[in-house]
Amino acid sequence: MTPNSAAAHDEGPPAKPPVSGSSAGSVPPSSGLPTLGVIVSALLLGSAGLFVILAEASAPTAAFLRCWIAVIVLAPLAILELRRHGLLPSRALVVAAVSGAALGIDYVLWAQSVLDAGVGVSTVLISVQVIVFPALVWVFGGSRPGWLFIMCIPIMIIGMLLTGGVFGADEGAANPERGAIFGVLSGILYGVYIFGIHHCRKAAPNFVVAPVAVGTVAAGVMTAIAGLLLGGLDFDLGWDGWAWMVALAVFGQALSWVLLSISSPLVSVSRTAALMLLQPLSAVVLGAIIAGERLQPAQWIGAVLVVVIVWVVGGGPEALRRRG
Repeated sequence: MTPNSAAAHDEGPPAKPPVSGSSAGSVPPSSGLPTLGVIVSALLLGSAGLFVILAEASAPTAAFLRCWIAVIVLAPLAILELRRHGLLPSRALVVAAVSGAALGIDYVLWAQSVLDAGVGVSTVLISVQVIVFPALVWVFGGSRPGWLFIMCIPIMIIGMLLTGGVFGADEGAANPERGAIFGVLSGILYGVYIFGIHHCRKAAPNFVVAPVAVGTVAAGVMTAIAGLLLGGLDFDLGWDGWAWMVALAVFGQALSWVLLSISSPLVSVSRTAALMLLQPLSAVVLGAIIAGERLQPAQWIGAVLVVVIVWVVGGGPEALRRRG
């Protein structure tokens, strides 16, 4: 195992020393592929809610299977990584486990939000992580977002409120009010997890899969506890239901989080947070086209605001950082 990296988040891969005279907020010139990795990860995560609906599983069951099927996929890769680099540093192990536990609760709340408010609405609402993630990096890592990002926060909040149905919700939604509350709560926990994997990559730069695997196991434990507390788990999903759950676990969990774990440390905090808003945007589109969800005009306006923030914040990350 290599020594813990003391490099700042935006200085590039830990293996490269910082360039003399460069600012701490600089992004590696070759950040195109990492940025693409974040985009693909966001789109895969955006499809997760659709898989939950198509599987017709209860919220605890969907969250439980999502985690433990993903563990089966991640475990062999994590073992190979551990054999190559040794054990995870204790600090990274603890952070991965704690943030993974938060992710497990997030999955249960979010799956119920999907069933209550719809895939598009619930996934837009978890975009509150765009505020939570940079805030945690600022508090614990000292990397402060710039003023443009801070000024965009009210627009982000307005977009989330509109999409959540403040001025009218999809008439076909089962329980839009509860779904909105659960969606926001899950977004807070989601931001905690994204911060956790970001921190793990700084504490253990040679590890990509192992922290994700540890976090997924911790999330699976929390979903099992939630399932027991909420009346048990139902595995009688039929072949179609199981197929959709496997797709959710592989694409909406294992592959997406590994991609994000690899890519996010090589992209600025503000750009990562902004690009992750593609997740709710893709969910809105998929929900309307495939799941037949009918958002109200105000909800579509909220989704457009999200797109605007993605363009503004993601297009000029260097302007979003306060220079020393």
